[in-house]
Amino acid sequence: MPAISSLRSQRLSGLKSAPDKQYVAFRLRLGWFILPIESIYRVIPLEKHIPKLTFAGQKVAIVDLGKILFGQNKTQTSKIPQLVANGAIVSSKPSLIVVRGDADKLVGVLSNSQPALQKIALNQLVPLPRTYSQHWKVDYINSMTLPTQNMPSLFAIDSDLFITKMTQG
Repeated sequence: MPAISSLRSQRLSGLKSAPDKQYVAFRLRLGWFILPIESIYRVIPLEKHIPKLTFAGQKVAIVDLGKILFGQNKTQTSKIPQLVANGAIVSSKPSLIVVRGDADKLVGVLSNSQPALQKIALNQLVPLPRTYSQHWKVDYINSMTLPTQNMPSLFAIDSDLFITKMTQG
């Protein structure tokens, strides 16, 4: 019997899903987005005003990525799908997510929610459909998760490409 169990466990170990990677999920107006946890430098809850940030003597650019992607449209929050992390609905309190790139450059992203940790298997990410890439006209969002009954689509931001685009010029 031990030989059969050993063979079965070897065969089943080959069926394990892709490894999980940790991301930080947050809402930008109409949708939910993710950044790799290792690219997050700092998260600042926003109360009344947006702080001015400096890093190594340089001013940190703060970007309203929701406005870039969705324009000026105001949305009803009741139409936005909820994200549940660790059994709790992610709060709609705004925050500033400071993202760090490979070259130690920082960019702040205004978020419409508190960030939440999400573990996502690499095989859950699929290439971004053309309809999104044509509408948004950005190259730093290139993959997404498919929606499930418990979770909306999460759009993956490539932090290095994003920072490069936002700090040029």
